[in-house]
Amino acid sequence: MPALLERLSQDLEVLSGHLRAGLDEFGTLLCYLEGGRGGRTTLLHAPYEEALPVLQALNGLSFRGRLLLALDPSPLSPTREEVPLSGPTRAPLEHLLERTRPDRLLLAFPGEGLGLTYPGGKETQAGWGSLEAPGAALVLHVEAPTGLTYREVRAYGPWESPPLPLDLPQGEGPYLGGVGRALGIPTYGVGLVNLRASLEALLRLW
Repeated sequence: MPALLERLSQDLEVLSGHLRAGLDEFGTLLCYLEGGRGGRTTLLHAPYEEALPVLQALNGLSFRGRLLLALDPSPLSPTREEVPLSGPTRAPLEHLLERTRPDRLLLAFPGEGLGLTYPGGKETQAGWGSLEAPGAALVLHVEAPTGLTYREVRAYGPWESPPLPLDLPQGEGPYLGGVGRALGIPTYGVGLVNLRASLEALLRLW
């Protein structure tokens, strides 16, 4: 864990030379990008290991308002029970949304286009399944790179957002979308495949 914190700190030092950046209590690396006048604040949440392709997609992107990039290291963090995580956790995102209160939330996920809905699911010892599948959801005690520990129940409720008038694939999105919807924040998944094209279309619309 100290090695991951050192990597995050090194990345923070590099990014701080180019834009406003910081680390929060959960080790999420935050980067603030200022666009043109007008517009609102969009939070783009992505796994830390996808930092390079996400930053490449954002390079030179034209938009109005502010874009807050959050690079979340939680999938890389082991738990006290030594159960490997298979995706980001709820607590860091909840904390970030309550702190920043963005006008919109974009969650990067594997795939292409926009994620509009998730039927609900849980992770058990046997793997991922529906909320009605046999087996109890994993209850983990996760250690963030900063040393902060928190409890994570690996069960996530369904969510749905209205479709957008865009010529992009639109379908199932990431399981964490319910975190934003519960706070009343318009939430969409955005696929890492052809990410720049999807971001360009979204930010033109907004």
